[in-house]
Amino acid sequence: MTQQVYRRWCRLALIILTLIAAYCAFTISRSGLQIDTNLRSLSPSFTLDPAVNQALNKMSANAAQQFILVLVHEDEDRLVEASESMRELIEAPSSPIAYVDQTALLDTYVAQLKQHSFHILGNNAQARLTEGDAEKILALGEANLYGSGGTLRLVPIAQDPLGFVNEYAIGLLDRLALNSGDEIQTIKQGDKEFFIAPQMLQIRSDALEMDQQDQALASIQTITAELRAEFPELKIISSGILFFAADAAQSARADIETISTGSMIGVLLLILWIFRSPRAFLLPALSIGMGLAFAFCLCHFWFGSIHILTLVFGASLIGVVVDYALHFYYFQAHHNYNHDQLPLYRALFLSLLTSVIGFSALAWSGLAALQQVATFAALGLVYAWLMVIAFGQLLAKKVRVYDSVLQNSLHNLLRLAAKVPVQAIVAIGFLLLGVGFYLTGFSLPVSDSPRSFFAANPQLVEQEKQVSDWVAGYEPASFIVVQGETAQQVYDRIAAVNARVDKDGDSLLAGRSLLGVQQFFPSPQQQQKNYQANQVLYGGAQVVQQFISQQQLTEISADNLAHAYAQQKDDWLNPADFFAQANLGLPPLWLESENLVTAFLLIPKGVDTLQLNHRLEDLEGAFFFSAMQDSETSMKLLRQSAMELLVLALLLMALLLLTRYHWKKMLQLMAIPVFAVSMSFLLLALFNLPLSLFHVMALFLVVGLGMDYVIFIAEMRDNPVETLSAVAISSMTNLLSFGLLGLSVLPAVSAFGIALFIGCSLNLLGALMLASRNPFFHSQPVKS
Repeated sequence: MTQQVYRRWCRLALIILTLIAAYCAFTISRSGLQIDTNLRSLSPSFTLDPAVNQALNKMSANAAQQFILVLVHEDEDRLVEASESMRELIEAPSSPIAYVDQTALLDTYVAQLKQHSFHILGNNAQARLTEGDAEKILALGEANLYGSGGTLRLVPIAQDPLGFVNEYAIGLLDRLALNSGDEIQTIKQGDKEFFIAPQMLQIRSDALEMDQQDQALASIQTITAELRAEFPELKIISSGILFFAADAAQSARADIETISTGSMIGVLLLILWIFRSPRAFLLPALSIGMGLAFAFCLCHFWFGSIHILTLVFGASLIGVVVDYALHFYYFQAHHNYNHDQLPLYRALFLSLLTSVIGFSALAWSGLAALQQVATFAALGLVYAWLMVIAFGQLLAKKVRVYDSVLQNSLHNLLRLAAKVPVQAIVAIGFLLLGVGFYLTGFSLPVSDSPRSFFAANPQLVEQEKQVSDWVAGYEPASFIVVQGETAQQVYDRIAAVNARVDKDGDSLLAGRSLLGVQQFFPSPQQQQKNYQANQVLYGGAQVVQQFISQQQLTEISADNLAHAYAQQKDDWLNPADFFAQANLGLPPLWLESENLVTAFLLIPKGVDTLQLNHRLEDLEGAFFFSAMQDSETSMKLLRQSAMELLVLALLLMALLLLTRYHWKKMLQLMAIPVFAVSMSFLLLALFNLPLSLFHVMALFLVVGLGMDYVIFIAEMRDNPVETLSAVAISSMTNLLSFGLLGLSVLPAVSAFGIALFIGCSLNLLGALMLASRNPFFHSQPVKS
């Protein structure tokens, strides 16, 4: 294949990809730009159990949507006024936030009870019907009709004249505190007493989409500012994932600005220093801009949104994408216009291939965010490479290289390195590795805790803790899983769990209770007992007829009730029908599959979960689940798997090189990335940086970039000094971008940048030693 044909194929591919990107951009313009800030995508899938994952996803969605604002004041009357003012502001038609509405939950719940009313009884009703005393039954019905139960009627009288089902329904309000709303509470701290009014709020749309976050936060800031102006002594304390996600997004924005600005300034200064012409900006700017735009459009189209961390890593990609243009400039500057460029194209293609393999390894991480980063990087690199091949010859005309100072410095370094025998280099390498392993105690410190990957704002953490102490709630990512083959078996095991929690009168819940299906609906066995107990009322319809006559409820037909009772005989209430509803704002506390029923019990905040886990250890069909512990275990497995894949990647690189070079040459080239990776592990340990999954994944890129360097030196062996100069400049752009990544306030991103900075520095050192072995170097004159 000639160079002309090669370029034509690249231009054709570029046209096709550009048309695809244009379609994606058009689609995005119609649907709207979506920037995702959900940091859970930096954590692995918690468990292989699909039921547990489904519950976790629902809980995460609910937690992201809802938040709490606690109004605090020393004067109860002023606090009531502030609460009313807040309600007026929030209920404005244009407000992006709203109060959490439990109406749908209550309506759906009551509808379920009404469909199965003859299987449901309150505790008092169960006791009276079991006794079978008609007078007592009628007296309880009258009390329900005219007492407190009559004033709050959830189930219609026509369907439940004695109020026995209504009694059970009203109990839900107390069990779930659905009637608390924003009621005033008294809090004491030391000798000081003050009042609080928790406001349970939610965002009307996606809480993890950046634009929606900005709108919600702007609304919250406006509301709080107006309230503080009207009530100067009022304090407002916030709690919710929304505030943490927005804080992380703000940090990521700052990182994007720092990394992109720093990288661009560094690249511009480097180009001015080496090429001294504004024309030299064209090819790098075109390849960087179009490559990143192409990757952005396709990633957004494919994933439905672009993650904020993808943009952070995308900003650092500037230092990698520019390499292709720099290598092209160097080649053109040292050869005439008509010189065969196929060797350069081959070197650039192998460089692209190794870089794409390195970045693609991120897709093996098991983390959704890194999988998108891998896709973004691979697409950006491919498009930038095509841009350089397609337009490089045109845009590189008249670009000259002024790197005599750099070349002379490198020439001197090469001469110095050439004096060191190969045997000595190998011995020094093994000695350094041996000393490093000795100093680290032949073990590497590791960190797999998800907490080490996120830098939470201390002020937000303090507010979260304070609100948690004031407002009763449940652990957001810890719960008890109960499983069985039948619904009744699950209910029996829930009872066994409660017995273990209250073992020997030593309750872990301190008067509170686990939230689960048992607080919503009776068990199938209890429902059957309730139905049998209702035989007294509706079997012959005599008792209910007597009650209707006494209370003059003439619009109710006892015969119709008796007929409905007979129709419901085997129609028991299945909790799955209720918890499958998507609009309830509840976690799926009950899930059913073909052969398994799974229930989830939510744990009140403040419970000793270690002790709870201990009590449940040998209980059949029930276990304690902690998302944090499970995530840590998953991160450990992923890190270990990634290290194995890193070895496999090195082997694949070696096989790739064998298709081009002799095995001895292959070993010489592979020694560079292997040494860089090995020393990176040791240096991280010596710097007391515990090894995490993000460090290991970064080392895949170290391998890919290291292969870039050695391939260019091997392919362009006729001009070792010029080639090393291009590699050195390329390495400078990489070190600049990855060094800026290392300064990120997000620990996961910082870990990436630090590992890449160390590895690329070692790659450059290895490339210097490799170039010094080139026989052409000794015959090449020093550039003046």
